[in-house]
Parts: sequence; C-alpha cells; structure tokens
Amino acid sequence: MKANANSTVAQATCRRLLNWVLTLSLIGATLAPATAKAASADAEVPFAQALADAHQVTNLNSGWTVYVSSGESMLPQIDHNSLLLVDKADFDKLTAGMLVVYRDASGDLVSHRLIQHTNDGWVAKGLNNTQEDPGLVTRQNLQGVVFGMMRYQAGTDKLVALDAAKQPAVAYAKKY
Repeated sequence: MKANANSTVAQATCRRLLNWVLTLSLIGATLAPATAKAASADAEVPFAQALADAHQVTNLNSGWTVYVSSGESMLPQIDHNSLLLVDKADFDKLTAGMLVVYRDASGDLVSHRLIQHTNDGWVAKGLNNTQEDPGLVTRQNLQGVVFGMMRYQAGTDKLVALDAAKQPAVAYAKKY
C-alpha cells in the first residue's frame, strides 16, 4: 500500500513539473503577453508548492535563481503572485525585448524589459511605466534573464512559514 501512495505522489509531482516545463517553454525569454497569460492560467497552486517546484527546476543548473515578483509595472505579464526563474546571462547576448532582473541605483532588484541598447548599457522599462527606468542595465548590475515564470494561488504566500535559506529575493516591478 505504501508503494502505491509513493507512486501516486511521484506521478502528481511529475505531472505538475511537466505542466511547469510546458508553461516555461511557451513563455520563453521574451514572455509574450497572450502566451504567458494563457500558459499559466491553470497553474494556480499554493505558494509553498510553486516555490518547491521552482527550486526543483533551478537546482538543475547552478546559474539559475528564483525571485518572487512584487509590483504593478509589469502587469498583466507578471503579477504579485509570480515566481521568476532567472538565468545568469551573458551581457553581450542580451537583446531588446528580454525581461531581466537587475539591481538599480537604490540597491533594489528590478524586473523590467530591455528596450534599447546604448554605449553605456541597456535602457529598461516596465510595461505600465510612462517613462524609462532612471538607470541603465549594465554588465555590473545585471542579475540575469527571466526564462520562466510560475504563478501561485493569491494569498497563499502569507500563510507559509518558510526556511529563510529557501526564501527567494524580491524582484520589484517598480513604477518610476
């Protein structure tokens, strides 16, 4: 009987991870709005489960990190109930349209879209911001490129006591 219970749990975990992988492959590095919304709509799971799944994915590569999103400048693509999967990126391979996480002049982590390359770095902007970010994304402040997103059930993040070592850093979708 115990083997059947373990098998059922393993199958459920595999199905959930397959759903995340399909979601991630549909989203891609540029997070097309219609695709991102449609792909993640059925992925409403509690925060603790989404975070465990995100860590399971990011543990596959030492250059991958999980961030939790906060803010409104990237709605509807990224909302408060999103975990961002970020890959350490080669600065020289960045392209316009990529969603990145970088550290701004105030020290905050910010998740915004690259819109234009300049001699000094990349101009970034939140989807709902009327103006560009005040600072540039540079080789020094770039944390990585978002390659996927996992959404979790609204409000469940407040109900879970987490191991501090596994708590992701917050990447703000800032209004400037």
